[in-house]
Amino acid sequence: MTTHIAPSDFLLPARVHSRIDAFYALWRENCRGGLPEAAQFNLTLLSSTYPLLARIGMDAAGKTLMWRDVAHAGHWPFKTPVKGRPVLQSVPVASIKRVVAAFQQTLSSGIPDYYEATSWSNDGQTVSMARIAVPVSGKSGRELLAYWEVL
Repeated sequence: MTTHIAPSDFLLPARVHSRIDAFYALWRENCRGGLPEAAQFNLTLLSSTYPLLARIGMDAAGKTLMWRDVAHAGHWPFKTPVKGRPVLQSVPVASIKRVVAAFQQTLSSGIPDYYEATSWSNDGQTVSMARIAVPVSGKSGRELLAYWEVL
């Protein structure tokens, strides 16, 4: 059975971090009649409020997830993303399959994705984090915005 859900009907958990909730609300405000344009989200301006924000899309061949734009954050909880480079170069090896599958699902379905990691090893420290990925329309088709929040 296939259920159709509009992207803007996606619901976050009740106790989501306030910045993730605010970012999702910003995205929904821009979903007037369809997916918002990627250009509506200026990562340079948004990075003061959402420092771990990136825009992700597929390469020209449609096979590799690429960092399209990356907010200038002080410290990412994983290897720092680099604009124009593959997403896989920043994702911890243990998380590659899950992250790639989630991002590809968001790109293909147009439905946001929310994920919480209860623990994350980062330079010998345990960190909890959450991530939301929302679809946007880009110049080369559907892209996504991903925002991480260290909890």
